[in-house]
Amino acid sequence: MAPRIAVVGSINADLVVQMPKLPGRGETVSSAEPQWYPGGKGANQAVAAARMGGNVSMFGAIGDDEPGEMCIASLKQSNVDISSVAKVLSPTSTALVMVEHSGENQIVVAAGANQHASFDPAQISSADAVIVQFEIPESVIIEVGKATSGIFCVNAAPVRDISDELADLIDVLIVNEIEFAQLGKPNFGLVIVTAGANEVTAYKGGEVVAKTQPPKVEAIDTVGAGDTFVGAFMVAYASGQSIAESLERACAASALSTLKLGAQSGMPTAAEVNQFMQNSSN
Repeated sequence: MAPRIAVVGSINADLVVQMPKLPGRGETVSSAEPQWYPGGKGANQAVAAARMGGNVSMFGAIGDDEPGEMCIASLKQSNVDISSVAKVLSPTSTALVMVEHSGENQIVVAAGANQHASFDPAQISSADAVIVQFEIPESVIIEVGKATSGIFCVNAAPVRDISDELADLIDVLIVNEIEFAQLGKPNFGLVIVTAGANEVTAYKGGEVVAKTQPPKVEAIDTVGAGDTFVGAFMVAYASGQSIAESLERACAASALSTLKLGAQSGMPTAAEVNQFMQNSSN
């Protein structure tokens, strides 16, 4: 049976511009024609989890505008339940995504409607796993954690300090190596540390319990790769797979997601990941 995944978090409209190199401080760089894509860490992780076979519900907020409609259409297309996405007076949150030809990126997020994200405690409590990110207020995240009866997963991005109250609620913390260092190498719960194309490490109580090397691919766009990892890992882990198995599957999904432009448009299905993993093992 598909695990029930609730995602409480951000829904953004991504304005993506490609360029030969990312700008430095005070520098102007010319880019190709801008493109709009649906994004936001919450929506991205919901789409990733749904495409990997999860039964996913999204809890968040959009504005009454065209960017918001674009975001909702993408969630629906991936079979994410959007009945709990609120429409508010603030404009849909927007991210300016600058992508270097190497695949590296820089992102600036204007919060907008995400500041009004809300959720239904009853629906949260019935989920096998609940995923949140740091693009919504911590007060909301703490209330989500208290309402969760399944696995409570926090993707601590964009990074900020984790209060003791929140730390006590976390079952799975997923961060990249920079966020891990900035948080002082936390050791509560299961901590998953990603490192781009380098080895992913899982810690419990400060001890290494699993490691996985992501597959080598020629990345086109790394935007959304981390969110793909989170969604894929939680579907596998909530399905009862081991930490090592869940890491391997998440790494394969994340690598595949970098082969297309756009955070959500590049996210693979479970069948595509199965085929990729089978081909990689031959």
